[in-house]
Amino acid sequence: MTERERILAEQEEAKLLVKEGFFFDIGKRKWHIKPLVFGTIAEANKYAINMKLNIVESDNASMFSELDKNIKPLMSFIAVCILHSKWKIRLFRKILSKYLEWKLNPDMALKIALAILQMYDLGNFITSIRMIGQTTITSPKPNLIDGKTEA
Repeated sequence: MTERERILAEQEEAKLLVKEGFFFDIGKRKWHIKPLVFGTIAEANKYAINMKLNIVESDNASMFSELDKNIKPLMSFIAVCILHSKWKIRLFRKILSKYLEWKLNPDMALKIALAILQMYDLGNFITSIRMIGQTTITSPKPNLIDGKTEA
């Protein structure tokens, strides 16, 4: 597989992830993280911003204290994306995040978190904000179909 084919395959995989979401297994249960909407992203970000690692290389105790500080926000981040609904998040986030804390290993949690971040689809979001920001009432609006401006 050439480099170009690999990049195209990764782009297709990312598009599918954004469109369909993904499934993962924990024990006997299969969980589905549905395609993310802005409400879910906003709720998940409340926990994502609380995650930070300040590890001092010479101090092993700092590593363990930092891991302990980051487990709960990471599990809440994943739980919010699984629940995907304002009321489900309010009612079940704490219970689900505690469940995930006792069922997920670090490798699986990392894979899930990275997949969720890919689902944010930040490239398209930033592009849409740029396009909207350039379009005002007084300036001509581009026609997105053929690229010409309206008269």
